[in-house]
Amino acid sequence: MKYLIIIAILGCMFSVTSCAKKENPKPEAPKQEMEAETPAQDSVQHKVLSFNLEGLDNKGAKKWDVKGESAEAVSESEIRLNNIVAKAYGGEAEATITADQGVYDKTKNNVRLEKNVKATIESTQVFAETFVDVSNQWPEDSKSKKANNKEKTVITCDGEVEFNYEKNQAYFNKNVLVVGEAGSINADKITINLDPATRKVKDINAEKNVVIKKDDNVTYSEKATYTEEDKKVVLSGNPKVVIYQEGGVADKLLGK
Repeated sequence: MKYLIIIAILGCMFSVTSCAKKENPKPEAPKQEMEAETPAQDSVQHKVLSFNLEGLDNKGAKKWDVKGESAEAVSESEIRLNNIVAKAYGGEAEATITADQGVYDKTKNNVRLEKNVKATIESTQVFAETFVDVSNQWPEDSKSKKANNKEKTVITCDGEVEFNYEKNQAYFNKNVLVVGEAGSINADKITINLDPATRKVKDINAEKNVVIKKDDNVTYSEKATYTEEDKKVVLSGNPKVVIYQEGGVADKLLGK
């Protein structure tokens, strides 16, 4: 599933431990590299004009990077960034995340993004099929798409986005909207849990005012949970499914 691959990559973006801009990474927490683009005498202490943080895999290849402007150390452990551009690199998907502001906590190894957060993902796999095709009740027209074609998915939200690498969780808050070619998911909050060993998605939880759309078909619920192990979606909290499908069960019962 495309959304699952995407989220796994988003979670892995900041989970790789390495040093910024070093060919031979050491097994230690990522180190931030701040670079001032103006002379030293013009810069203010603890505040520089650019910030670059990179994560490398065991072979030294870039796994992810985070760049920001006007980096400022607001405490011994936190660095506030402006105009953030974060990228994740993978064999099956690539993601670019932008935000107006964010805070990197080097002791907790997590990043909080806020204000106009937008994630754009290009993936070679159809990701939303299982989440959108609830109980296989909807047409399988999207499954005929070519798997080799890259598809774009855009994730936006009005609240904060937090990647907690100690708990292996990613949180998207307030009016979260995931839009892809297979359909869309809207919820007040979406939480993704990752496997600590493999960093693969274990489950996805959409909470409060959950609306899943595909074409004219819509499901409503207070919670929707997807588990990777059994690849099923469970709707709870007054679930409602609205299906518009010619030749379906209703048409057969009515003799159409």
